[in-house]
Amino acid sequence: MSTDNSAAIDAMLDAAGLNPPAEEREALGRLYATFKPGLDALYALPEARYEAPALVFQAAPKLEAWGA
Repeated sequence: MSTDNSAAIDAMLDAAGLNPPAEEREALGRLYATFKPGLDALYALPEARYEAPALVFQAAPKLEAWGA
């Protein structure tokens, strides 16, 4: 696992309060290296920068006048 991936993995695990064994940490590093380019590509499009990544549930319904 590269040093930059190691730091990112350590930060995410610390934030989650997890302390996996060394072999699991290595596996997470390999997975992170696989997914990171795709995650970076999600934010590479300036047009999609402030868009919601999926459908968003609105808890407050829009009120419309009856008979409209």
